Amino acid sequence: MPTTCPIWLVVGFLGAGKTTLLRRLVHAAGERRIVFVINEFSAVDVDAGVIEREGGEALAVAGGSIFCRCLITEFLNVLRRLSDGIPWRDGSVSQPDGVVIEASGMADVRSLRGLLKESGLEACFHVAGITAVVDPGTLMKLLLVLPNIRRQIESADLILLNKTDLHTLEVIDKIRDELAAINPHAPVIRCVRGAVDPAIILADGVSERAAQVDAAFDLCKDPRYACETLRFRDPLDLRVLRAVFAGVEEGFYRAKGHLLTTEGWRAVDWSAGLLTIEESLPAPQSGLVLIWNPATGGKVARRLRSLAT
Repeated sequence: MPTTCPIWLVVGFLGAGKTTLLRRLVHAAGERRIVFVINEFSAVDVDAGVIEREGGEALAVAGGSIFCRCLITEFLNVLRRLSDGIPWRDGSVSQPDGVVIEASGMADVRSLRGLLKESGLEACFHVAGITAVVDPGTLMKLLLVLPNIRRQIESADLILLNKTDLHTLEVIDKIRDELAAINPHAPVIRCVRGAVDPAIILADGVSERAAQVDAAFDLCKDPRYACETLRFRDPLDLRVLRAVFAGVEEGFYRAKGHLLTTEGWRAVDWSAGLLTIEESLPAPQSGLVLIWNPATGGKVARRLRSLAT
C-alpha cells in the first residue's frame, strides 16, 4: 500500500452529476481530512462554494482545465501547498489524508500521472482512482462531437452510470454496452443522483488506468468550447429565465450559477435539456457561467447576455 497521499479524480461532462456525487463524498469523509480541488472551466468558481457550504474543505482552480499548459503551474502550486500542510478548521496544520479532484467537464485527464512524475510530486501523491460519471441521455451525442469524453471514459477505473431513473432499461443497456466497448476494464455501476457506496470511490490503492492511458498535456484553447460569465445587477424574473431556457438550441452545453431573482436567491443549473432552479443562500454576486459550442450554440448565450445589460 502506498505511503503517499491518495488522489481520487472525478471526471464527467457538464451536467453528468459530479457535484452531487462530491456532496455525498463530503458527508462520507467522516474523520478523514479530505480536500476537494475543484477545477472550473470558467473564470468564476461555483462548485467550491457548494462544497464548503456542505462542510467540506475546498480549493478552486478556475479559468480552464488543470490538465492544459495554461493552468498546470497553478494546479501544481495547489498540490505543493497541500503537501506542505494547510490550516484546518480546528486550528491545526497538517497534510490532508486524501485529495478529491473534480476535473473540468471538458478535460483530458490522461496526463495526471505524468504530471506528478515530472513535477516530483509523486513523492507526495499517488493516483488512487479515477471515477467517470456518465449521463445516459447525452453520452452518444457527446462521443460524436467531443473527443475528450471518450478519453475520460478510457481513463476510468470505475464508471458511474448516473440518472438511470430518467431513462428506459433499453437505453441504459445500450449505454452500458457502449461503455464496455470503450473501456472493458472498468466496472459500471448504475445509480441515481450519485448514490453509491463512497468507500468504493475513496478506496486507497493505485489506479491501474492512470498508468495505462498516460498522455501529453491538453490544448489550452479548444475551438469547440466558448465560455462566458454573466453578472446581473438587477433581480431576474424567473418567468423570463424559464422562457429563455425553453428554446435551447443544439450546441449549448451548460448554464450554472447563483442568481438574485424577484423571488429571492436561486441556484440555477441547465444541462441536457433540464433546467433546475432551487432556493439557495445569498452569493457574493448574482451570475451565470455559460458554456457552448461557438459554431452552433450561441443563441441562448445572446438572450441571457441581453438580460445582464
